[in-house]
Amino acid sequence: MEQHSDPREAQVASASTTSRRQGVVSLIDYVWGVILLIPALTIFSTTHVRDLGAACLLAASAVFFGLLRAILGLRVFLVLTYVPALFGVLAVGADLLRDFNLLEAALIRPDPHEAWPVIQPHAQGIALTAVLLAMPVWVSFRTPSARSARRRWSATTLAAVTVAAVTCGVAFHDTVLRAWPLNVISVAAASAIGRGEFISTALPYAPIDPRSASASWGASRLPGLRPHDETYILIIGESVRADRIGACGGPKQVGISHQDAIIYCDVMAGSSSTHTSVPLLVSREMPGGALRVSKDATFMKAFEEAGFRTYWLAVQERGIAWPDANTDVFLTMKKTDRESLLPSLRSVLADNAPKKLIVVHAYGAHFSYCDRYELATAAFQADCSKLSELPVDSTLPDFIHAYDNAVAESLRFVDAVISEAARAGGSSFVMYTPDHGENLLDDRRKLFQHALKDPTRWDTTVPVVMWANDEWRAGNSARWQQLRANHEGKAMHADLVPTLLGSAAIRYVDEQRVAIDLGASSPAADRTRWVVRRLGEKMDGDKLRQAPPGRQ
Repeated sequence: MEQHSDPREAQVASASTTSRRQGVVSLIDYVWGVILLIPALTIFSTTHVRDLGAACLLAASAVFFGLLRAILGLRVFLVLTYVPALFGVLAVGADLLRDFNLLEAALIRPDPHEAWPVIQPHAQGIALTAVLLAMPVWVSFRTPSARSARRRWSATTLAAVTVAAVTCGVAFHDTVLRAWPLNVISVAAASAIGRGEFISTALPYAPIDPRSASASWGASRLPGLRPHDETYILIIGESVRADRIGACGGPKQVGISHQDAIIYCDVMAGSSSTHTSVPLLVSREMPGGALRVSKDATFMKAFEEAGFRTYWLAVQERGIAWPDANTDVFLTMKKTDRESLLPSLRSVLADNAPKKLIVVHAYGAHFSYCDRYELATAAFQADCSKLSELPVDSTLPDFIHAYDNAVAESLRFVDAVISEAARAGGSSFVMYTPDHGENLLDDRRKLFQHALKDPTRWDTTVPVVMWANDEWRAGNSARWQQLRANHEGKAMHADLVPTLLGSAAIRYVDEQRVAIDLGASSPAADRTRWVVRRLGEKMDGDKLRQAPPGRQ
């Protein structure tokens, strides 16, 4: 007997299939929305203390993604937001696993050779995450009902929400453009259209020069006789912690050969990250400001206003500090700072300008450590093949030996600069400090390198070296004695600009009056030395000496 299918059963089966498909679409929709908002709920929940607040940033993120979802079909929405979703998940993972700010690292475009040792241990996890996030996109294309699935917003509601969002964005752009993912999108858009002036508002890590050409330090020289030829040199090193120097308790092979130099062992860096430490180091700003690079001029403007010719010689990129020197030279890094920078330094010292300020931004002991020194000059034996992955207890000795070699080479460069200044004649004063220190698995957290989520005692306690030739010391004997007397005091990076300007007898305007001139007064034993935790937030650096319970 011929059997006929029941139309009602077919309708029920079709309805059941449609319901399951709609359930799949709804599940994808909600899960994807949560994935997109996780970064806004966690690592991007706040950026500045001047923002309206974490709730407003989250609302801006939710409205942005909600509008996209309402306008686009699910498939298009998933495809367009796949990269933000992947980046957001990886950024949260980097924060949890490594205390690492992936957004900052992405914007400053690190050297891949430096980034790979950090990424390598997590490469499989990153690949797996990319595949897992691609699965909802693939499923949506396999589900017919997902083709044009839209949010059930009426045209009136959609228009009202859009107008409200745009109005809020215009009125509170300093906050809204820092909300995830508008921060990254606005930077990319501004760069694409060549409107760099928009970027500093959108993101504090943005790669544009924010310094005002009209900024002034109101500087002039104090009355008195001055030598005809004067040279002041500030060497900014990289990743050197104080306790690895012989004079500060480290290996005796690591040190300065000029015996008349003054070495400070307890100096607090303004930040554990190059990109926030160096701008503070060359400014009259204190940690805690909302912007990475101030709109103010650097201290070089004060020297210029006092009649000096200013120079910036660097093997690190311009955008770290946006220097405003009369002459700047950005060089390609060779094996060592001596190879890379000394020829240009000799050329500048030979310049006929009688009064010079020279800032030298070196690469110092930055990872990978074996790339920072010549094997022929190495004081410690290190198996550099073991430095290709993150250190563990068994390989840590090789990392430390290689690091000590890199620090020793950093100080050889300082010695070389001092020797060049001595040969140049005239009155010379040289100051050296690194931008920050380094973590070397020092406690139970097993932290490595620097620029992590939270600063530590090891990546913020740095040395300072000061040297002056006979002519300068003869004219500034009391100041030199004061500098020597302060070498065991609680100094901080913010003291160095006042000290340099005081050493050159330059007076200037500084309304904050927090930092001190180490050549004129002594730091108070109970002073608070601030360190940047993140932009807009500072913390007492001396409390970092007390690791959290269970982390020693």
